Amino acid sequence: MPETSTALVTGASSGIGSAIARRLTNDGIRVLIGFHSGRLRAERLCSSLNSMGKEKAIPVHIDLSDPHSIPDRFDELAKDFGPIYYLVNNAGINDRSSGLTLDPIRLEEIIAINLSSPLLLSSAAASYFATNDLHGSIVNITSVHDQIPITGGAQYCASKGGLAVASRALALEFAQYGIRLNLVAPGETATPMNGVLHGSDSEIIRRPAIPMGRAAQPAEIASAVAWLLGSEASYMTGATLYIDGGLMLTAAEENAKAAYNTSHIRERTHS
Repeated sequence: MPETSTALVTGASSGIGSAIARRLTNDGIRVLIGFHSGRLRAERLCSSLNSMGKEKAIPVHIDLSDPHSIPDRFDELAKDFGPIYYLVNNAGINDRSSGLTLDPIRLEEIIAINLSSPLLLSSAAASYFATNDLHGSIVNITSVHDQIPITGGAQYCASKGGLAVASRALALEFAQYGIRLNLVAPGETATPMNGVLHGSDSEIIRRPAIPMGRAAQPAEIASAVAWLLGSEASYMTGATLYIDGGLMLTAAEENAKAAYNTSHIRERTHS
């Protein structure tokens, strides 16, 4: 890890992004706290992270709703703050919309923030890394829903699934330059996106249907991101870590229970 290493983390003013920023600063990395509407939260987070007097965190505005501005914005940040070695595309918006009433404007918004901007930011970062002979590392945050559907999630699943497969294509292309791109796919996590208030990231949310019995803590997702960015994952690229407490293991469970109960009834009927 370079002594003056800097990471750009989008959507870093709260939730998983905030936890990632805290983890990276604890690891000695300066973090550019990317935000759009959460300026006050970003400034408060930076104040907290900089409380020891060192400039560990800097708030930076990034409008991910305008993908056309993304490449220039990354170059501006690199000029303003020096070499950037790491990128975490964390920002995203959740959505549950009836498949019978999908709205094209909402779909465009979701695709812009969850898919187009992360891809363009990854491209801009990799171009910068290659031009400056930096073996940079990128982590894109997707979701378990890049693989499994959820009712009302057609737009969200499309954006996360698209980001997942496109990221693997980028990882394939970037590898020749020594640039790694990996993915972290959380399950349910205790964040504002999932109804947990800002500042309550340590709240335990019980979920009996998840094998681990609870939602993830943001810090648990952050640990996976930090590991993938670092040298211990130096031979990993194009990989996805699903951090979901076993949620994806349960797909057939309800059907299996129903089948078991039905066969049990039959056995008792025939006995």
